[in-house]
Amino acid sequence: MSETRTNPVSRAQFLRHIGAGGVALATSGGVIAAVTSDTAFASPTSSDIETLQAAYIAESLAVYVYSAILKDFHVFRHPRLQNKDYFEAALRDERYHKKFLASALGSKTPTGLKFVIPAKVTRTGETLLRTGVALETAFVEAYLGASETFSSQELRTIAAKVAANEATHFSFFDAAAGGHGVLPPVPSSATIPATVKKLQPFLA
Repeated sequence: MSETRTNPVSRAQFLRHIGAGGVALATSGGVIAAVTSDTAFASPTSSDIETLQAAYIAESLAVYVYSAILKDFHVFRHPRLQNKDYFEAALRDERYHKKFLASALGSKTPTGLKFVIPAKVTRTGETLLRTGVALETAFVEAYLGASETFSSQELRTIAAKVAANEATHFSFFDAAAGGHGVLPPVPSSATIPATVKKLQPFLA
């Protein structure tokens, strides 16, 4: 899988990125993606816009990751990746989410996004699947959190629907990685900043 090379992201840089309108997600194997935006998030009083912008960055990351997987789908071993149809369908889902968020944000859509996938994440099929589990778990929790914090019922409903969609992606990755593919009876929820904070211990 091709990799965009950037300088390593330190913990201090990570925290600065969060303050400047960035999102980072990580797994036990290290940072899976560091994302920065040239457009800072809206002020804290515009929580809906801030959440939508963070979601847009996360969905852009998802599109990037799924596209990279499909590009080099045949090279993954131990285990060999199967069900290519799933990855293609999931990519369509994430592109749809991204397009919807861009239409909702309009001129406030984040720009200048940059992503990096460390080589160790794509070393084997197992490391890739575990990364997928961590990523989709974060998405489910973030959208469930948004369903509680958005100011309008319309946005809360949309967030809940997207969380349900992301849960199907989690189930595929978890089952493929050897798990049971089932979320807890009542999945946990978190705002996007809280989700990122929870993942800080996994930063390289």
